Amino acid sequence: MKNHYHFTPQDLHQIRGLGLSRENVEKHLAMYSRGPHYLHLDRPCTVGDGIHIATPLQRKNLIQYFESEADQCKILKFIPASGAASRMFADWFAAAQKGSFGSATLDRSFFVDLNKMPFISILQKDRSAKQNIRQKSVGAVLDHILSPNGLHFGWLPKALIPFHAYRNGEVRTAFEEHLIEAIGFAAGTGGLCRLHFTVSSEHVRDVKAMMKRLLPLYEKRRQMRFKVDLSVQSPSTNILAADEKNLPFRDENGRLVFRPGGHGALIQNLQNLEADLIFIKNIDNIVPEVLQKKILPYKKMLGGLALQLQKSVFEMLRRLEKKRLGGDELEAITEFCCKELGRNFSKDYLKLSPQGKRQELLWHLDRPMRICGIVRNEGEPGGAPFWVREEDGSKTLQIVESAHVNQRHPSQKNIWSKASYFNPVDMVCCTKNYRGKKFNLMDYVNRNAYLIIAKTEKGRRLKAQELPGLWNGGMAYWNTVFVELPLIVFNPVKTVYDLLRPQHRGVTRFK
Repeated sequence: MKNHYHFTPQDLHQIRGLGLSRENVEKHLAMYSRGPHYLHLDRPCTVGDGIHIATPLQRKNLIQYFESEADQCKILKFIPASGAASRMFADWFAAAQKGSFGSATLDRSFFVDLNKMPFISILQKDRSAKQNIRQKSVGAVLDHILSPNGLHFGWLPKALIPFHAYRNGEVRTAFEEHLIEAIGFAAGTGGLCRLHFTVSSEHVRDVKAMMKRLLPLYEKRRQMRFKVDLSVQSPSTNILAADEKNLPFRDENGRLVFRPGGHGALIQNLQNLEADLIFIKNIDNIVPEVLQKKILPYKKMLGGLALQLQKSVFEMLRRLEKKRLGGDELEAITEFCCKELGRNFSKDYLKLSPQGKRQELLWHLDRPMRICGIVRNEGEPGGAPFWVREEDGSKTLQIVESAHVNQRHPSQKNIWSKASYFNPVDMVCCTKNYRGKKFNLMDYVNRNAYLIIAKTEKGRRLKAQELPGLWNGGMAYWNTVFVELPLIVFNPVKTVYDLLRPQHRGVTRFK
């Protein structure tokens, strides 16, 4: 029986102001009542069973193929960079409130680490901050780093946080490092390098100010032209919060509380991008330039594989479009789908007529494609690649988060525990069909792959909901190819102390 919630005229005005409808928010509330939807894990992906490894010769050939074909493609680098860096400084916020880290030993350790941070030179340019460092005043130093009166790092987006210091005294933000990395693979005909950052609306002004100041300098220094665009997460992707009875959650003034729909909302931003190849990489997974040169070949390898597979898929789709294919040709295309794209066919596929097989092959091939570079998991929290059993009994290649697994089910928990790989650290996306038109990416989302999470609002408990993640449920029904990459490509900055890792200081422990 359909629930009918009482919404006041003020509620409806607020809902419409976000670009939502009453029906939208009633669907949000229905999801809370339904509860979490778990995916059914079949088995973790392993090498030879869902994960490809390129030999040195294959890697060389793919890089050469990318370099020979890239000039004919419009390439774009897409960097999700929304949100403030507050979680990155969570420990420092806690210490700032107390005025210390809780012991003299920890306070001393803080100042030792601070002197190794990439932003120490910026901090010491301020006379009062320099004096507070000299006096070992933990609270005052942290206040200067985090608060609006100082560097304001607690509010800035990660894109604008200084990530790396160079021997010549230069300090680069994550934003700048992504510019430099893009030059190595995304510069198209005419020396134009395209990037797109998603940012929070409150950070647009600051990011634009940095772009205005830095882009001319980098264009002159690197003899390169940049086209950098920004977009924000649409308010229409916000989701109504619920109380513990699954009723609309309201603030102290009686207004409905809406929360951002998570990074899965960025599928709409991705839909709006115009490019043949879209490289996706998180804002915090970036290293100094000296190590970028070691990583670049793997990006080109992924790009070469994407172009190569796309060319094969397009050729097959054009042949299938002619409607008359022999049994051997249909069998070859079927084998390609299984071996190269991890597609899973129905039990009755072999019994189908040639026309029936043709229709099913068209259905399998004519969809967006993503090449996912993954690494072995060495203890980092996050999702993993799995074979997932769909409701119709078929199996698909998916990136699965722990929240999508019923951990109370022994067999599912056991399968989850056996995963040995991590979320994609690099992705190359092909979002156009063989006629050159963009797919409607919303057609390939698993809408059941939403998340319900517990939050608090000024001490009150609430339920929040997130849309299917960008590379989880948001791309669930794309053609997916997993490729193992070495650990050198994965260098996330989740806390400020990650900036002290050797690779972020220009030193590599990888071969």
